[in-house]
Amino acid sequence: MSHRKFSDRGGNRWEIRVSSRAEWRFEPLPGNPNPACRVRPPLYAGDDPFELSEQELQTIFGSATPETRAQRKPQGLSPFGDVRKPRTKKSPFLDDLDEVE
Repeated sequence: MSHRKFSDRGGNRWEIRVSSRAEWRFEPLPGNPNPACRVRPPLYAGDDPFELSEQELQTIFGSATPETRAQRKPQGLSPFGDVRKPRTKKSPFLDDLDEVE
C-alpha cells in the first residue's frame, strides 16, 4: 500500500498513513524536524487521502495533534513488553545428569 505525501504551509514534507477510518498519522519525511502527528479525518474523506487536494490536506493537518511519547512505539522492543533473556539451562532434566557425574 502506498502512502500519500504532501507539503504543509511551512514547506515541510509529510507522509500520510491511514491507521483507520477514524485516524490518520502524519509521519515526517527526511529533512522535516517536526514530530509525527495524528488527526481525525473529515467524514467525507473516508480512508483515502488521495482523493483530497493539497489545500484540503493542509487544512486537515492544521487540526492535527502531535503524538505523545506514550503513543509512539518504542523501537526494537517486543510488542508484548517483555525482555528476552537467554536461557541458562537447556532442560531441567538434562541438568540433573550433570550433577550426578
